Amino acid sequence: MDTETLARSFSVPDFVVFGLLILVSVAIGIFFAFRDKKHNTTENYFLGNRKLRSLPVGLSFVVTFQSSILILGFPAEAYAYGLQYAMQCVGVICGYLLAALIVVPIFHPLKVTSVYEYYFLRYKTNSVRYVAVTLGVIHYTFYMGIVMYGTALALESVAKLPMWSSILIFSSSAIIYTSIGGFKAVIWTDVFQSIVMLVGILAVLVKSTINAGGMSNVFKLSETRLNFFNFDPDPTLRHTFWTLVIGAPSQFLYLSITQAGIQRINSTPSMATARKLFYIAAPIYSFTWILVMIQGLAIFAYFSNKGCDPLASGQVKNLNQIIPFTMLELFHDYPGLPGLFIAALAAASLSTISSGLSSLSAVTYEDFIKVFFKNVSDEKGTNISKAVVAIYGLISVGFAFLLSNVEGPLGQIMAGFMGAITGPEAGLFLISVFFRRARPKAVIVGTFTGMCFVLWIILGQNFSATVPKAPYLPLGPTDQCSASDTTNSSLITYRTTPTPMNMSTIISNLSTLQDHVSSSTDTDRTGLQTFYSISYMYFNLIGCILVISISTIISLFTQPKTPEPVSEKTVLPLSIFLPSCLKRRCSVNTSDCDDSTDSYEREGMMQMESCNRHKDRFV
Repeated sequence: MDTETLARSFSVPDFVVFGLLILVSVAIGIFFAFRDKKHNTTENYFLGNRKLRSLPVGLSFVVTFQSSILILGFPAEAYAYGLQYAMQCVGVICGYLLAALIVVPIFHPLKVTSVYEYYFLRYKTNSVRYVAVTLGVIHYTFYMGIVMYGTALALESVAKLPMWSSILIFSSSAIIYTSIGGFKAVIWTDVFQSIVMLVGILAVLVKSTINAGGMSNVFKLSETRLNFFNFDPDPTLRHTFWTLVIGAPSQFLYLSITQAGIQRINSTPSMATARKLFYIAAPIYSFTWILVMIQGLAIFAYFSNKGCDPLASGQVKNLNQIIPFTMLELFHDYPGLPGLFIAALAAASLSTISSGLSSLSAVTYEDFIKVFFKNVSDEKGTNISKAVVAIYGLISVGFAFLLSNVEGPLGQIMAGFMGAITGPEAGLFLISVFFRRARPKAVIVGTFTGMCFVLWIILGQNFSATVPKAPYLPLGPTDQCSASDTTNSSLITYRTTPTPMNMSTIISNLSTLQDHVSSSTDTDRTGLQTFYSISYMYFNLIGCILVISISTIISLFTQPKTPEPVSEKTVLPLSIFLPSCLKRRCSVNTSDCDDSTDSYEREGMMQMESCNRHKDRFV
């Protein structure tokens, strides 16, 4: 290893900073374990006694669903493709507003611990419940394994930590503080980790901006990447205003109906508090998103100003090595700052892993243990749930180790399968809430059909050689690169033979195959090739619409002569989407309706029942 490589490697202060993140996270779990040892109940363990405030829960909601994709993937996206992806923030805000409008009024009054309890209450059968629970458990277990592997791979490249040690560090830390501290520990470690993430992001942004000659020079050198607006309606274009804004709301609505989302909603004391967490999460998520996108521009401008683009010169072999490479180059003279960056990356991943462990433990207890062992005491159930956290952690560790030996295409199939789950699950929820006549068998068929259809598109994109990949925007100059830059380019080392899932695969998988789709200008494409070229941003929406359409048709054709009664607490009228003035006009002949709208906000279920008798005119 040459002198320059040594200078850009991890130092003792870097390991100290990284170690402090792990120690503080575990300490928070130990603190809540001792503080709440007299309140050893499942409600406290899974929901923090339903007394948590909007701000910490909102911050936790943001960091739970970001993981390493935020730190590594989004800046790399801006570096190669420009700022257009930032337009998805409009879809993010729409999705979170929908969650406040639809999800909170359903789940908060029900006081459920598991999101899947809703399907039993809605359909009076466990068949739909266990279809949804199976998909959800598989999705989150695999996702945690991918997050562990992706972060461990980055640590192996930057800090030279063996992959097995990184995986064990992350998994054991998350298991310890989640199992002993419960949901409160998850929330407050998320708050701490969100601060670490923000500091790490700002450190790279500020330093790269200064080295690029200031913010004005950043925008000047990155002029080709200021591509916010593209109103082309072509659905095969990778990113346009329409794919980002129309395709995103269902994706982010789905986050609110995951187990992690429902636990956060039901951990608050009132519906107003629960809604407020989304009003807090939406701008914070959007601000962070735009911040890391600008960070990608600043890094591009820095290397352009230097005259040596690492991607163009071959110093970096795949796009998602850009951020770790830049961090080592910018901060090699500042001991501790590379450790801060890795701590930010670790914080993002730990928040996802801990939330996943808490969610899966809650699902297992509520949907399996309580169903089959009805006489389990509350204290015993809490202790069992702590053991379940460890079990799921070990399963995810095994999956992470498995990924290190898996060839790329299998990893892509796996990520595609997870992407095919989210849209159909969102459709299953919406059809259940808004269509009173939905039948259990119909929604099961609709869910599996939507999942298989989206999976077909994903496989077609991955394995069809005629589907083009999105080309990068013009890269920066390389005229100032020295000979050592191009010949000694292994400052960040990734395995190349045999080819496992590399960082590019992991990050693109975590963002639902982010790098896979682009429209082709080849007019000779067949209809099937065009179909396979649909933007990945529409996958979730397609799955959602298919489930709703198929479930509706089958339900109408299989409707019994006497419709089965539906609990009014599990459905909503379509009139909730109408402005207040139209709601009043619709309810001229139903005098109780206006009052019940207000009482519904106040969670007065007695008044709501009188209004619900008139809902058939809306549904």
